[in-house]
Amino acid sequence: MDIKKVIAKYPRIHLTPLPTPLEFAPQLTKMLGGPKIYVKRDDLTAIAFGGNKTRKLEFLMADAVKQNADTVITLGGVQSNWVRQCVAAARKLGMDSVAVLEGEMPQVYQGNVLLDRIFGAQLIYDSNITQELEDQEIQGICPITSKVAESYRQRGKHPYLMPLGGATPLGNLGYINAVDELMYQMDEQGIHADYLIAGTGTGGTQAGIECGLRLANASAKMLGISVSHHTQPKEVEIAALCNTTMEFLGIHEQPFTPNDISVNYDYVGEGYGAVTDAAIEAIHMAAELEGLILCHTYAGKAFAGMVDLIRRGVLTRDHTVVFIHTGGGVGNFAHPELF
Repeated sequence: MDIKKVIAKYPRIHLTPLPTPLEFAPQLTKMLGGPKIYVKRDDLTAIAFGGNKTRKLEFLMADAVKQNADTVITLGGVQSNWVRQCVAAARKLGMDSVAVLEGEMPQVYQGNVLLDRIFGAQLIYDSNITQELEDQEIQGICPITSKVAESYRQRGKHPYLMPLGGATPLGNLGYINAVDELMYQMDEQGIHADYLIAGTGTGGTQAGIECGLRLANASAKMLGISVSHHTQPKEVEIAALCNTTMEFLGIHEQPFTPNDISVNYDYVGEGYGAVTDAAIEAIHMAAELEGLILCHTYAGKAFAGMVDLIRRGVLTRDHTVVFIHTGGGVGNFAHPELF
């Protein structure tokens, strides 16, 4: 199926030059002695030091503009990569931005939240945000951001609610498009990928990739490495989001089931944002061998999962793996003690 034609009918604002590079990682490949490793450099998108969320925002911000929004409201952690890119995109398009952040106001502004401040976002801290509330936010029914939006409407503003992580059918178009881009790059380089690997949080990136792989009739398998605990199996949520996305696109194929989705929970540690020894090792490994900057929250855990799967022989010399580098290195500046 021609993915470009599928998504062309949806408004899009180009926020970054694409494609992002697809690079072979020869030192990692040699040192780990396993599959050929390639890295899709989505850490190099152009908004606010980059990251995977920019792809989703190209479609979501276009919808906000279409609805004549003047304020973007979203939710995330204090060191949220999503919030950083979201508020930057809003500013680029002349909109105000508001972010409800999980936790308390930091004593020192560093990393992502420092950039949020520089962009002039209004930051609202709420220590009562739970995983259940975040799940509600993904489903578009979170009372916290809805209440904030109503307060802005009463002031005569026109707010647009950006769901956590951009995990919606519209946001998923960003990674459906990324798969089309990746397929072209692999064909150009003569690569056949057996597995794509990325960190899975809200599940939107994985859902977009899963839909893209099916639309492209690709044989590669997506392996999501979970970066947090969830209130229900993420495979269930991602399969449902995939089906909603396909319905949104008007494509009626065999529905996704949880069995079609692979999410590994072995590398979460104590939870979202929690430091693991494996992630710190992965950060040093990627930096020292390939000059890649990972973070301990997302890309570091995903990379650590890939390394362990190679060491355990799940991924072998016969495989070719594409690691989707989703960015997030800015967060390292908030935790110099880890290094």
